[in-house]
Amino acid sequence: MPLTQRQRTVLLGVLEDQRRLADMPTDVGSRLDRGRQRITVRNARSGLVPMNLPGWLGRAPTNSDHVLFHREYLRLEGMGLIERVSLTGGRRTTHLRLTPVGRRMAEALWAEEYGPDADDDIDWSNVEFEPIELPVDASEGDGVSG
Repeated sequence: MPLTQRQRTVLLGVLEDQRRLADMPTDVGSRLDRGRQRITVRNARSGLVPMNLPGWLGRAPTNSDHVLFHREYLRLEGMGLIERVSLTGGRRTTHLRLTPVGRRMAEALWAEEYGPDADDDIDWSNVEFEPIELPVDASEGDGVSG
C-alpha cells in the first residue's frame, strides 16, 4: 500500500519514539520527574507514545501542519495502521499506538531508510533522531494551503 511522506513520517516517528521512550532511564531527577518518566516508559512499553509532531518534523509545526497531519492520523487509523488514544479521558487524541500491521510496516520503512540491520547495535536510550524533511509536493495537497 503506497504511503504519503506525511504517513511515513508518522509511522517512523511513532516507532522511533516508542523504542526510545521504552528504554529511557527512570532513576534520574526529582521524585516527580522519576514518576513522570516511569509513566512515560510504561506507556511506551505498551506501545503508546505521545503525539510529537514538532519532534518528527524537527521544527514547530504550522497550523496547516496540524490540520494536514490530523488528516493523516485519521487515514492511518482507517487503514488499520495506528490507533489514536486519549489518556486524559477527553475527546482529544494525546497518544498514538502502532497496530501489529502498522508496526510491521513501520519496521519495513525503518529497514528501507536505515538498512535491515540498523537495530542490532543501537542503544535506544541515547539516540537523538534527526527530523524527517517533508518535501513540498502540490500533488499531496488536501485543499489546505498554509
